Amino acid sequence: MKRPSTGKSETGAPAKPGGALRGHAYREIRKRILDGSLPPASPLSENQISAALELSRTPVREALSRLEREGLIRTVVGRGAFVAEVTPLDIREIYEIREQLEGHAVRVAATRLTDADLAALQQIVETTRRAMAAGDNRAAWECDVALHRKFLEATQNRRLITIVATLDDQMHRIRTMWTQTPAWQQDAMAEHEAIVAAVKRRDPDAAEAALRHHLRGSCEHAVRHVTSLY
Repeated sequence: MKRPSTGKSETGAPAKPGGALRGHAYREIRKRILDGSLPPASPLSENQISAALELSRTPVREALSRLEREGLIRTVVGRGAFVAEVTPLDIREIYEIREQLEGHAVRVAATRLTDADLAALQQIVETTRRAMAAGDNRAAWECDVALHRKFLEATQNRRLITIVATLDDQMHRIRTMWTQTPAWQQDAMAEHEAIVAAVKRRDPDAAEAALRHHLRGSCEHAVRHVTSLY
């Protein structure tokens, strides 16, 4: 006779429904890809991942399928699944999209941001400078993200913000892969200051030009570093 369900797993812990298991597997694998624990081209074994996460193969397989649709995993027939590489073409395509959308956003920011918003931008620049001086790359990256987000939010355009957000995973992977040399950090810092200065002057043409220059420099730095890896 089939035993009635107790709502617990065989270990005595509360059983998770299938959707929760899939979500847990997805979040854990995605996190390890984005933070570099699973670097590009790493093979992904359902058995090994299942054992590491203490899950059956079904939610792991479904999580891998979802991550493949999102471009973080690629499957090679006869060989299995691998963490997708980030190629120079990927980087150039991502930055091309960012340049067009964020170029528009910073123009809007130069005409729409309040004095309080401008003070917040200046504070981000100063925080970035302190983070770089302390060698805290993570904090510097977070400041960079916050600065660009301020420009996007100024548009109040939900669709534009959503489109740029779809690139966040790939941008995070690119950031974790490249090496931030002192020279590049100083260049990036000066470029941020130029963008903010133009926005504070309410000069949309100068703000857009400065932002495009910054993104193109970051793109080339990332391409050179990724090219050296493969």
